[in-house]
Parts: sequence; structure tokens; C-alpha cells
Amino acid sequence: MRTSPGDGQSTEADQAMKLADLERVFLKKLSQRIAGSITSYRRRNPKADPHEKARDFLENLDWHLPEDLAELGSAARAFPDLVSDSVAELLDESLDFVSAYLSICGHVLAFAGSRWLQQGRPRRKAQVLAGLLQRAMTATNETFALLERGFPDGAEARMRTVVELGVIATFIERSSTEIANRFEASHHVEMWRRKEDGHIRGLTAETAQLIDKQYQRVIQRHGASMSRPYGWASPAFDNRRVTYADISRAYGNVDSSSRFSNASHHVHASHSGSMKSAAADSLGVYLHGPRPVGFYMPAYECMDSLHQSATAFLRAVMSSRQNVEIVYWTEVLRYTMKEAQLQITHAQAMIDPEWARRSMAKLPELDIDDIFLRI
Repeated sequence: MRTSPGDGQSTEADQAMKLADLERVFLKKLSQRIAGSITSYRRRNPKADPHEKARDFLENLDWHLPEDLAELGSAARAFPDLVSDSVAELLDESLDFVSAYLSICGHVLAFAGSRWLQQGRPRRKAQVLAGLLQRAMTATNETFALLERGFPDGAEARMRTVVELGVIATFIERSSTEIANRFEASHHVEMWRRKEDGHIRGLTAETAQLIDKQYQRVIQRHGASMSRPYGWASPAFDNRRVTYADISRAYGNVDSSSRFSNASHHVHASHSGSMKSAAADSLGVYLHGPRPVGFYMPAYECMDSLHQSATAFLRAVMSSRQNVEIVYWTEVLRYTMKEAQLQITHAQAMIDPEWARRSMAKLPELDIDDIFLRI
């Protein structure tokens, strides 16, 4: 259901008004029923357990309550679509470039497996980075799916994962092959740690023994430093304890470090921060998350971080097989990323022209005059 100009907009606004009224009617009716039930119980049985009162209330209403709840849910779900549809329209052009970027990544991964890395013995590092790139692509899809539906806070949480993957991919690409091997082996260490902490449910004795054996094999091969958090990276830091911040700063990833830190703050923000991010529509109905603002930074920075993972993978492939074709694909990806970011910035300018005039000059490689002409 996309918003259209003219009469279409008026019709959808009327429909939204009816849905909002329907939602209010159902909620008012349910409130009255609950209030009446509580009053009746207090008169008849003042010391009754409130849970028993509630169960009795539901049993008495069971014959019509499911139908009422289904209608209420239908009204509540349909109304916020006006918000998310407006976001989807704004992001339409940029989503085309995001999808194009992901398609090129898939093509490049297929080429790496079938042609470039098959010309000789594949480099282990490139294989590890291929897995990281695939995960970054999935997290990017999830980020933009949330943005398109009007959930920028959730999108930022997924964007944070794309940032982390980009940082780790860059670190591994610029480190030794040993670091790549240790990173891949760290999966067994994490499984063992989760088992030890009791976070894996339903483990059979046989599976627990297998996890122990795999863990011991990793420690014997790579050393006791692997048992620590981020222990796979310790050889690059004189075998001392390592944090994510160490990895992020190792090769001057200042922007990525700030991006991750800011997203982490928003993910773990206080209740007051969550309340500030909520919104109400023009009718005064409180919306539980969907809103037409806040999508710019998660979208823009997600593409930047996805490109980090893709570039790290292509550099690893290039170092193992000098192939000029890879250089071309690298440049095509960078061009596609910049076009996506340009369209994302244009979408932000459409809903907040004042922001555009105030902030666009600080952004690199953007045709500001062209964007202003479209506002």
C-alpha cells in the first residue's frame, strides 16, 4: 500500500482515520470489560487471587474475544503502514543501488570460487574473508529491510554487525595467514565457552565430548591464548589480551570505531532515549517504532562498512592471483556504493531540507547542487 498523490492520498488518510477509530473502539471496549470484571470480583470476593480473577474473566469472554482481538490487531497493524510506506518511497532509488551492489558481491564471490581461486592453490585468507563477506551481505539485507519498514533503531543494531564484520575483515586481510586460520578455529572456542557457561540447551553427552575435543585440538595447535576473547588476534598484539577496540584501531579504522561506538550507545540506550525515538502520527496515535525519519545514518554507514568487507575480500584474492579483472570489479563496487549513498542522502534531504543545507557540505563526494535542485 503505497501513498499516491491527490485523491489517492486523501482516500488512504480517510482509511487510516477509520482504522484508528476502530482501534480506539476496541481498546475502549476491552478496558471497560476489564474494569467491570475487577469491580464485580471485588464486591463478590475481595480476597481472591488476581490471577484467578483474570483467568475467569478470559474464560467468560473466550467465545468472542479471539474475533475481537483479530480485528483489533488488523486495525493496529494496518495503520502504521502509512509511515513505513513513505519511507519505502523515499528509499526506492537507493534500494535499487543497494540491491545492485549485493548482486555484484554475489557474482564476485561466485567468480572467486569458480575461476580466480581455482587457477592455483586457493589462499586460505580469501576463503575466510568470503565467509565474512557473505555474513555482511545478509546483515545488510536485514538492515535495509528494517529501514524500509520504518524501524531505524533496529536497522542501526544490524548495521553495527556490518561495521564489526568490516573491521574484522580489514584486520584479517592486512594480517598474516595465521591470523585467518586462528579466526576460523575460534568458532570451536566460542562453542566450548558457551557450553561451559551453560548457554547451550539439550546437549547430549556425546555432543559435549565432541565440543571438548575440538576445543582441545584448537588449543594444542594454536596455543592457550586462543581461549581468551578475541584470542585469535593475539599474535598481532604480542600475545597480550585483545579487545575489539584494539582490532578496530590497529590499522587506523577511526571512522569505523566511532561508528560502532555510536551504534552501541543507541542499542543500549536508556528508556528515555527509547521514548525520544518514538513518534506519533498526525492523528495523535502512538506508533510503536515505525517512523519516517532516522534512516539516513544506518543506511549510509551500512554501505560503507559492507564495502570494507568486499574490498578486504577482493584484496586477498588479488594478492593470491594477479588478475586485472578483479581491479575492475573492485572499482565497479565502489562506484555502486557511492551511488547508493548519494540516493540515500537525497532521500534524507527530501524529508529534512534544513538538514541538507546544514550538513551536506561536510559529506565527501556528493553533488550538493544537484540534490538541492530535486528538493
